[in-house]
Amino acid sequence: MELTNEEKKILMGVSFNPEGVEDGDLLDNDLVLLDQMRSVASYLKEKYPSYNFEITGCEPKSGTTRDYDEWFFKAKEVDRASAFIASIEGEAGKFQIRDDFFGEIVKASIEKEVSQILSDGGFDVVEVNVSFWEQLGKEYGEGISPDEVLKGEIAAENDIKVFIDGSKLTDSQYEKTVGDMEDCLKKEKVCGEVYVVILSSRDGDFAKDRLYSDSFAL
Repeated sequence: MELTNEEKKILMGVSFNPEGVEDGDLLDNDLVLLDQMRSVASYLKEKYPSYNFEITGCEPKSGTTRDYDEWFFKAKEVDRASAFIASIEGEAGKFQIRDDFFGEIVKASIEKEVSQILSDGGFDVVEVNVSFWEQLGKEYGEGISPDEVLKGEIAAENDIKVFIDGSKLTDSQYEKTVGDMEDCLKKEKVCGEVYVVILSSRDGDFAKDRLYSDSFAL
């Protein structure tokens, strides 16, 4: 069987028959993984046509409690240390694929919106970081709405971290400040888990200069 050098490299990393992979003589399990790899590549290209992807590895479900295989990939247009993940399950021709790359598309807009909401509410926002626990399928491509994700209309399990300057706050104001932030975000129908860190100053270290932290769910 004809394989690209990239396909050989990845399959040899997970196959029990690396010599066979090198020669194109694949075991049944290798054929399944090859079919998955090509399906994931096609799925990503169709879902996000403005990006160029490279599949970098695989973690099969065998030996784990997962009922799906995971494929790791990167986008040439995105500078990121960790890989993105696509999960695949089902049989050939009926694969169900989901991925976390959608977060790269909506992340900046959501962070800006949350920061603006809180700033308008009178909070001295230093930084907002947003990530997502959920993976989404082919129906949510490049046209995905950041607003629908932020408000939970698209269930992405938003994880929102907010860092604020607490230099003008007293100890007794920390808890109330977090409660007021919760009310502010709830009023704007923001959805997700929110973790708030109050820093000693605007230039404070996010790890070392914490005065107070708390979380709440919206």
